[in-house]
Amino acid sequence: MTISPPMDVDSLPPDIAAGSCVRPILEASRLSISYPGQRGTVVAPLQDFSLAIQTGKITCILGASGSGKTTLLRALGGFITGAPTGGVLFKGRYLQAPTPEIVMIFQENNLFPWLNVRDNVGFGLRYRPWTGEQKESRLSSIIETVGLADAIDRYPHQLSGGMRQRAAIARALVTEPRVLLLDEPFSALDVTLRRRMSEMTNMIWSALGTTMVMVTHNVEEAITMGHRVVILGYQPARIILDEDTSDPEFKDRYGTTFLALQRRIENLIE
Repeated sequence: MTISPPMDVDSLPPDIAAGSCVRPILEASRLSISYPGQRGTVVAPLQDFSLAIQTGKITCILGASGSGKTTLLRALGGFITGAPTGGVLFKGRYLQAPTPEIVMIFQENNLFPWLNVRDNVGFGLRYRPWTGEQKESRLSSIIETVGLADAIDRYPHQLSGGMRQRAAIARALVTEPRVLLLDEPFSALDVTLRRRMSEMTNMIWSALGTTMVMVTHNVEEAITMGHRVVILGYQPARIILDEDTSDPEFKDRYGTTFLALQRRIENLIE
């Protein structure tokens, strides 16, 4: 797999290089990623691709299978290795490797089966230079925020699917990352539970204000959760829709504004 090399300031877009706009917390800037395909071919999901992620917002990314969504998410987190992650900037500096300030939640919750909720959620705290009192306060706060205070001593096999995913989100947020990346985190849940998890994630965002980027195939989920919806199309990927969905009218799944955007997105993806 190859990734475009880092660029100097002179190669950045003029408005960013000159500092005339507020720099996003995370940015793919002319990012190119390719890897070997079958029969000597080269697969290039991202070529000269740019996307700026706004601080303190939830950005939802959709697109047909193979449009480069997960590849982009992994690049934004520094999880694609083998070369410096040129073309991805975090707080204005090129991201060369994963950082504790960017945490990713995958489709599988990946909880440790031998640890209870308390120890699973608090696992990452052992690497934080905080006092015991600070760690305990943070742990109690985040477990309360995700609604798992009554399940703190349970083990993963004793939890429902939604509770396991809440524990995974709590584990990701307990160390106070600047950015949370979510790769279809609710895909294994039924419709009702998926909606509840979306609502809970929005409640967490309201409480913490963490910047989030979520890849999903669910159009309803993207519109109701996100402050911004980005649709990727073609390969190499390009942005075919970038819509501000922060207006409350987009959050009523039965309203005309929501339904109109839902139809538009579905037509674009199809």
